[in-house]
Amino acid sequence: MTALAVHVLFFLGLAAAIVVMGTFYGEAEDGPAFRAMPRRYGVFCLSCLLVAGVMLVCEHLFASV
Repeated sequence: MTALAVHVLFFLGLAAAIVVMGTFYGEAEDGPAFRAMPRRYGVFCLSCLLVAGVMLVCEHLFASV
């Protein structure tokens, strides 16, 4: 397994833990929390991907000397 794959799997595991904790702190009942988890997980991962993309574009534009 490549280093990139290991890092992606590690991120996805940590992201799942973050989303589960945030979902159960944010919802009062377990039923709505379980139903909201897949959407929240997707939004969290896509948001992180967007932030990483913006950082890479900024690095390419401003930090490449």
